[in-house]
Amino acid sequence: MVGETLSKIRARIEDLAVDGGEYRVVCGRTGVCPVPVAGARFQDRETAEKAAEAAAAYRAVLRRWDPQAPCYDFIACEEPSRATRTVTPPTTGETASLTGFCHDVAAAVFETLSAEGYADLESSIMDVYCETADAIDDPDDLCLHLLRTLSFELGARLTEAEQTAILRAAATELAEPADSDRPLDATLRRLQRLDILDEYAVDAHADPADGSAWTVTITDYALTSRSASLPTLPIAIDLLGRLPGPALTLSDPRRLDDGRWRFDLTVTDDGDSGGLVRVSATGAS
Repeated sequence: MVGETLSKIRARIEDLAVDGGEYRVVCGRTGVCPVPVAGARFQDRETAEKAAEAAAAYRAVLRRWDPQAPCYDFIACEEPSRATRTVTPPTTGETASLTGFCHDVAAAVFETLSAEGYADLESSIMDVYCETADAIDDPDDLCLHLLRTLSFELGARLTEAEQTAILRAAATELAEPADSDRPLDATLRRLQRLDILDEYAVDAHADPADGSAWTVTITDYALTSRSASLPTLPIAIDLLGRLPGPALTLSDPRRLDDGRWRFDLTVTDDGDSGGLVRVSATGAS
C-alpha cells in the first residue's frame, strides 16, 4: 500500500497555491517546475516550503510504482511579481493535465492491487512497463504507455469479476468528479480535455430491454494507435467514479476509418459489469 494517494497530495498543494504569488517551487538542481507544482504560485516562502515538502512526497509515492519517474530536489524560490504574468496559474478542482490523470489512475490501481493481495501482479505489470519505457522520451507518451500496459495486463491476468472489483475500489481512491446529470458526457469531455481523445458522439438506444444503453464513437483515441483491442480502462474508471452503483458493460468495439472507434455502453441496476479494462475488436484476436 503506497499510503496517501497522489490526488490527495496534489489537492493539498492546490489548497496552498494562490494566483499572483511571488514564490514558486522548482528543482534546485535543474530549475524545472514539474508536476505536481507546475504553474503553481505561493504567497510566501513558508507556504512554498510546505508545497515543496508535499511535492517531494508526491514524487516519492510516484517512484514506488514507476521507477522511471525522475528525481527532483524541490526548493522554494522568490520571483518578481511581474514574472507571474507569464506563468500559467495553478489548476484547481479537476485535474487538467494528462500526466496528473495518468498518475492518479495508475497509483489508484496499484494501491488497490496491493491492498487486495495482488502484489505479484503489481510487480509483473511494472516489469512489462519498464521493458519498453526506456525507449520512450515524451512524458505524455510515457503516461499513455503506462495506461495501455495496465489495460492489457489486467485484461490478460484477471477475470472479469476481478477486474470489476479492482476498478471499483480504485475509482473510490480518485478525486471525486464534479456532479453531472449526464455522467457519460462528463467522462468523455474530461478525456477530451486531456487529449486522450479528440471528438466523440453519443447515441442513446431507443427503449433498451434493461437499464440504459448508448453507442459511443470516439476519434483519435490515444491508447489505440497500435492496438487491435480497445483499452477501456480510463473511460471505465472515470465513469465508475460518477456511477459507483450500477453495473457497466463496454462491448462490441469496432475500428472505423479516419481514426474512429465505436463501442456500446450499457448501464443496468443489476447484473455483472464487463469490458472495463479492454475489449477485443470485432474480428480481432
